[in-house]
Amino acid sequence: MITRFVVPAALCVASTLHAQRPSGHSVLSGTVRDAATGGAARRTSVCAVLPGHGVVWHDCAPVDTTSAEFRLDTLPRGHWRISVICATTGMFGHLVASDSVAVSEAAPVRRDWRVSSTGCDPRPMRRIQGTFRGYFSAGFESSEFLPCAADAWFVPGDSLAATPYDERRAWAEFEKGSIPAGFVWPEVPGDQYGDPRSYVQWRGTIEGPAHYGHMGMSPFEIRIDSVLTARPPRPGDCQPLR
Repeated sequence: MITRFVVPAALCVASTLHAQRPSGHSVLSGTVRDAATGGAARRTSVCAVLPGHGVVWHDCAPVDTTSAEFRLDTLPRGHWRISVICATTGMFGHLVASDSVAVSEAAPVRRDWRVSSTGCDPRPMRRIQGTFRGYFSAGFESSEFLPCAADAWFVPGDSLAATPYDERRAWAEFEKGSIPAGFVWPEVPGDQYGDPRSYVQWRGTIEGPAHYGHMGMSPFEIRIDSVLTARPPRPGDCQPLR
């Protein structure tokens, strides 16, 4: 999967954000391995930096955690700066390698890197399916799920940073068909920020820790396959994580 995003160049006008991304059919593939272990570099992406018309585009492909392979396959022909970036516990990634690579549509180009994991997020990445209970607050810039303490087995100690509350919340994303036909969210009280807060039980997949949701502030994400229960909180529903 390729992730594409655009970064405005300094002092560019707003209309330049509608400029078309440079694209083509050139292919860059290869591997990124940890220099110390020889295995796949964890939490790492390979990004092509494509400047043009007042903006800077980044095409990024994740490094497969098993094979160490990556693939960028919609690059325009030319010389492009290629950056290898690992995730960090902070908001921004860490540059571990960079190179200028020439690509053309005549033949795929391959590059293999061995990089240091120094400065990268050392926490294990987890993806766990299950049924989860807890409290869901929906807001303009928040979609926060706090699991019941008894259902928080997906949050091991080695996945946490210094602030327990911040490190246990999950950004909630609803898959197509996850909300039953005719379902209506109940009238519920607000949380400390005034956002409606419901007691929920749902099936889905928890992933993390990384950076999810608004400004990447949520360390976990839950992708909900099916909403089973949603109602106002009641005493004794469960002990929330704090």
